[in-house]
Amino acid sequence: MNENKIAFIICTNNQLYFNECCYYINRLLLPEGFERDVIGIEDAPSMCAGYNAGMQSSDAKYKVYLHHDVFIKEPKFIFYLLERFRSAPDVGMIGMVGGCGMPKTGVAYLAWNKGTVDCREPDFAYQLICDPAQQADCPVDAVDGLLIATQYDVAWREDLFVNFDFYDVSQSFEMRKAGYHILVPYQKTPWVIHDSSFAKLNHYDENRKIALETYPDFFTEEDGFSFVYEEEWENLSEVLADEVRRLIDVGNWEDAGKIVELYHKNQMKNSALELYGVMCEIYEKEQECGIKEHFFDKTGGYEAACQKYITVRFLLRRVECEMESAAYSELKDAVVEGRISAETLLLMILHGSYDKATVLRKVIPWCEAAGDNDGAQKLQAFYDRVKGKKLPFAYSKRVSVKQ
Repeated sequence: MNENKIAFIICTNNQLYFNECCYYINRLLLPEGFERDVIGIEDAPSMCAGYNAGMQSSDAKYKVYLHHDVFIKEPKFIFYLLERFRSAPDVGMIGMVGGCGMPKTGVAYLAWNKGTVDCREPDFAYQLICDPAQQADCPVDAVDGLLIATQYDVAWREDLFVNFDFYDVSQSFEMRKAGYHILVPYQKTPWVIHDSSFAKLNHYDENRKIALETYPDFFTEEDGFSFVYEEEWENLSEVLADEVRRLIDVGNWEDAGKIVELYHKNQMKNSALELYGVMCEIYEKEQECGIKEHFFDKTGGYEAACQKYITVRFLLRRVECEMESAAYSELKDAVVEGRISAETLLLMILHGSYDKATVLRKVIPWCEAAGDNDGAQKLQAFYDRVKGKKLPFAYSKRVSVKQ
């Protein structure tokens, strides 16, 4: 093993997300004499199979397994990992969020009570706090798979978990069976952004049962939640999402918006429909305001429209992370040249930015430079409402029931 090398292993099926994930990785500070490698595994049959392939292809002692929708914003991330691994050879795994005491119900994704992460759902951004009292690194029993760092290779159980659930909990237990400890570090502010969507649970229960049968001694706590899966809603929402995609693809934004409006009357959530809802809101607001060059004009169907939206969302996030101006110059140019309206910016910041005031301070002068004084005034009014306000946060479910 190369002890001066770290590999980032990413299972991906989306080039746009993979590229942005790599953009953040390549910005991380690297210790002198250290190598960095990025390994993309495309269209893996399961997370375990993909991660095994990545692990076996790398000679790096240190490996970071992460989703393609995870963006590491802490520039000293590699240094922080190495500090912990090198000072504690018995620590085999580090995660950003995790759980002390895994519930007997096996519903692991609701069991996290340590760590924190910057969450970006399709329509809302907030900090997820799994333990408001955490002030130090904490040993845990399992970690969430959004990001898992290791200093020892342990095979992922692709023989058992053939989908995309429980690979993280299983790997945590396998690491512990191998004699190593697991850590969730103290993070004053989250080290990573997770462009998270709402979990699809169609295979969760079968994998939950496999985990309970395989690791009965690791599920010990009585405070777990029961597994609930709304299969009828899941199927219906996918049908609705398909229809909205079809309508956007042919440019029928009005009818797409009507379906999204009906969807919003339901209390259940679907990631695709939340995303399409923001896109339809942008279209409707620009129509209402008489914008001459619409954000989705000339995009050429659903795929191009969605890609444009996600690209601008990513660029606004770079602004929020206070990167150098070259990191988002194409966004600034598009605003100054009048190709992106203040109305579009306002809605994208509203739904996609965590620290809205930081983004608004940057983009307001761009709208002024474009000669859009009315738009700049709208953004300024929005800024006046959010500046100085406490940034949004939520407690993990296991913690929130105890508050």
